Amino acid sequence: MIAKLHNALHDLLVALGLLDRPKLQPVPVRDDERRPQGPRRRR
Repeated sequence: MIAKLHNALHDLLVALGLLDRPKLQPVPVRDDERRPQGPRRRR
């Protein structure tokens, strides 16, 4: 219950511009073209 209240209060403060949004980490994206094409295993 306290976690939900804290989350709602934080969202409200961010919406009012009193707090900065948390910075998100970039998500690594696999680039299949750069990876060397080795033999693929089949089951």
